[in-house]
Amino acid sequence: MRAFSTSSCSTSSASGLRHQPRQHLALTLGPQICPPSLHTLVPVPFAPSCSPRRSHSTSARRLPAALQAHRPGDTSIETKDVLVDSAWFFSETGQQAWIEAMELNTLTPDMPDVLLEMGINYDPERLSQKLKNNWPEVYARALNVTTTLGGFAASIAQDYALGNIERNMYQRASELRGLLSRLGPSFVKIGQALSSRPDLLPKPYLDTLADLQDRLPSFPTEIARAVIEEELRRPVEAMYATFSDQPVAAASLGQVYRATLRSTGEEVAVKVQRPGIGESIAVDMLLLRRLMGVVDTYLLPALGLSQPITPLVDEFAGRLFTELDYVLEGQSCERFQELYGGMPRVRTPAIKWDCTARRVLTMEWIDGVKLTNKPAMDAAGLSVLDFVDVGIECTLRQLLEHGYFHADPHPGNLLATRSGDLVYLDFGMMSSAPQYARYAIMAHVVHLVNRDYDAMCQDYYTLEFMDRDVDTSPIAPALAAFFDDVLDQSVEQLNFKAIVDGLGEVLFKFPFHVPAYYALILRSLTVLEGLALQADPRYKLLGKAYPYMARRLLTDPAPELRGSFEDLMLKNGQFRWHRLENLMEQGSKSQDFDPSQLWLLAEWLLSDTAGSVRESIVTEIARMVDAVAAGDVRQRIAQATGNPAMAEQLVPWQPQEPEALYRAQALLTSLRTRMSAPPTSAVLLPSTSSSGSGGVSSSMPAASSNGQGGSGGSGLATGALPLFNGSGPFGLLTPQDVVKSVSELQNVTAENLPRLQKLMQMPGSTELMQSLTSQVCVRDGGWA
Repeated sequence: MRAFSTSSCSTSSASGLRHQPRQHLALTLGPQICPPSLHTLVPVPFAPSCSPRRSHSTSARRLPAALQAHRPGDTSIETKDVLVDSAWFFSETGQQAWIEAMELNTLTPDMPDVLLEMGINYDPERLSQKLKNNWPEVYARALNVTTTLGGFAASIAQDYALGNIERNMYQRASELRGLLSRLGPSFVKIGQALSSRPDLLPKPYLDTLADLQDRLPSFPTEIARAVIEEELRRPVEAMYATFSDQPVAAASLGQVYRATLRSTGEEVAVKVQRPGIGESIAVDMLLLRRLMGVVDTYLLPALGLSQPITPLVDEFAGRLFTELDYVLEGQSCERFQELYGGMPRVRTPAIKWDCTARRVLTMEWIDGVKLTNKPAMDAAGLSVLDFVDVGIECTLRQLLEHGYFHADPHPGNLLATRSGDLVYLDFGMMSSAPQYARYAIMAHVVHLVNRDYDAMCQDYYTLEFMDRDVDTSPIAPALAAFFDDVLDQSVEQLNFKAIVDGLGEVLFKFPFHVPAYYALILRSLTVLEGLALQADPRYKLLGKAYPYMARRLLTDPAPELRGSFEDLMLKNGQFRWHRLENLMEQGSKSQDFDPSQLWLLAEWLLSDTAGSVRESIVTEIARMVDAVAAGDVRQRIAQATGNPAMAEQLVPWQPQEPEALYRAQALLTSLRTRMSAPPTSAVLLPSTSSSGSGGVSSSMPAASSNGQGGSGGSGLATGALPLFNGSGPFGLLTPQDVVKSVSELQNVTAENLPRLQKLMQMPGSTELMQSLTSQVCVRDGGWA
């Protein structure tokens, strides 16, 4: 972009540049730029760019005066003629000059095809070759970028030399934010991307760069209409019955108008790309890559750092060029709708392909309210937290099910409708998480909950955060130092941003390389949590995300997730029932929880691969059966003799028996609900003050044996354990009771009989029954 490239430079910076040694300037700009002339940045003759519809002289007339006079071999361009104060660009005069200079004739004839190619398959070498003939733009932009960032680099070097890096970090971060903002859209987006890279920058920079906003003004509607006609090859009036005079939204890459389709009468949103922005980004990416080549070659080795930055620039440039192709954006929108549109309350606008091209995107107009507009949300009777909950469920599915996700979910891209739908907009930046990474992320969460920091370090290999030859022995203690305090809370109470910040500090201290998809994942969830915290400072994102994770661990048959389930459930060979109960409780809150999917879990438990889990479960079931039997006998003795103390002496409580009895109570309650069982009797439970019983959690229900709410002096209480109460002496079952109960059981299980038969035929079924029988036949005298 000629006018933007030249006018956004500052006179003061240029003046300072002329007094710098040429060798220093060459080092700043890159290996391609060497003394004696800055012109060697693009060491080819100047060939003025032109449009197929414009003459050579027209294109030359548009150039700034200093560049018009320049010819091959002339290296004496006066920077004072090229560089002007950056404030000029934002004035009315500057905008008009920019419009005239960029009016559809600044691209070389094949540049549109090059930009399209870069969006599909980014190739920095090909881009460099194509920009050789655009040396005036590259030259002026190089001066602007190097003088702007060179001063900042000098300040950092001074801080480093004087030992003031830590003390001045927030100040330098603020300075960098201002510099990137002045450099324009490409560098603003770079700063925004860096704000989610804790492996590259320390926390002060992450926090400061997160506030970066582009400040390009909107371009005139006349230019937008010209772009539309250029792309769609039809008059605007032939396609749109109405077209707003002013844009309803504007950003760095384009702006949006409200219109009505002439063919159908539908209201639509028309997104028009800013003219010349593609060429401007191309120049910036070329320069940035060369600058980072110097950093990789000279600066990083001096600082003892090994991770090159140039590949990160290429990765970012590829995504940025993809954003310039609105056809790809429309296809991304439709793919997103195909994958996630079936979710309750998730919606995307329909694409109108007849009026869509590379730089024009026409889509369905959807009336909605931005989640950040609290007065409008309140007036519409809409809850921000409600929509954030929908967004979290959708985001987790994007990240962990299909791996295809919206990578730019800032508040402006999310709308709430009065009908309750959450509308996703702007699909220019999408990303994908590979299948292995999705499972590894869930395993990582399990290892975090288990405080298994060594396993977390192994996850970093799987996630490709570091090379296999990196020693992780010092990383595990660093993780423990932070997370041991954080994990004192329950999962539902954990603060997501606190975890991200703590993990970020570890990532920055060690040789991590966080893949782009993971950084975007953190950014997506952080944005959603930020929206929720504005409405409720007590909001906990992980508490809302946990039901989804619980459902996946319970119902997903993938071997990787079954391994994570086993890790979560077992500790030293003992099955942790409280975690299973928590998974069941939380998983049932997930939108798509289907209890019938638990049959898949049962099938896995009886498979050859679940032997260790099955053995632990059998042991726990045997304890429950023993506890129920002992409790039943204890209760009958107490009822027959009227002496609960004698019942306790004859059938003493065993260690952990109260807990086993409570778990049996929960299980039998569930069975009774499904079987519509007849009235039941109660089984005596020890009260929490009973000595020698091991105590019962306060969450365990208790009631007195006589129904009066007291435990008398026996230290006993009753729990509503749903044992079948027969009509015979002492509540024993009569033959009639058995027939009735069996009939009810047959009715309930008839529909599940095929599945039960399948389970009984599985390899682990016989083993389970034999093991359970052998354990319940002999009562263990002391549970460990």
